[in-house]
Amino acid sequence: MAYGPLCQCAFMSYGPRIQLKAPPISANRQLYDKPPPFTAPNGCEAPPPGSFTMYAFEVEEAKKDPLSASRSLPLEEPCYVFGSSQVFDGQVHDGHKSVNEQHACLYFTKGKWFVKSINGQVHLESMTLHPYMRDSDGKAVKRYTSTSNKKLETITPIDSKRRLSREMCVFRLGDSGRRFWVSGALPLKEGEMEEDAGGAGGRKKDKGEKDRDKERREDRGRDREDAPRRGDRERNRSRSRRRR
Repeated sequence: MAYGPLCQCAFMSYGPRIQLKAPPISANRQLYDKPPPFTAPNGCEAPPPGSFTMYAFEVEEAKKDPLSASRSLPLEEPCYVFGSSQVFDGQVHDGHKSVNEQHACLYFTKGKWFVKSINGQVHLESMTLHPYMRDSDGKAVKRYTSTSNKKLETITPIDSKRRLSREMCVFRLGDSGRRFWVSGALPLKEGEMEEDAGGAGGRKKDKGEKDRDKERREDRGRDREDAPRRGDRERNRSRSRRRR
């Protein structure tokens, strides 16, 4: 039997309709559960009033104008949380794309400040890397250095907390250009010392060393005064021998 153009087989007019893709359906799915809101560690306590201040500054702005680039916050609470979320009350905001909603925390316990990573990398830096830092009055701050060559330390959520010191008192979140600096009576770690006024990298002498230096100078002065007297005694002895 012959088939005309009006009576063709189905497979001759178009292909099979099996395995056809349906139009895409857009949907938002949550692949993992969000972590619960962060709670302050046990043992946190409020610091002494007026003892510590935290400054926040952008590096590029601080290099151009150190006086107006920093913003200060008196540290009076036991714990501060840092992150990009604006939902949690009292949280310190950093809106950089590499900063998570709750990224890190700063808390005070047993007379010391500690930094703990919550959900992202935190970089602790030496204050010697930022010579342009100024306090709220616009004055240059006391600078501390150490014998260690390690001026940068990175911690993650699996690492333990890190204690802030006179030198290691600056930290940043992720790849953000904003730095947070804690100023106050932080403890000295082993090997840390205050730089001298000339910036040579040495340390200033404490009161005891100054007193000891003063005593040595006075002893040298007494020795110089006593030296001629001993010479006079020797000359007197020689004269007495000649008379004999």
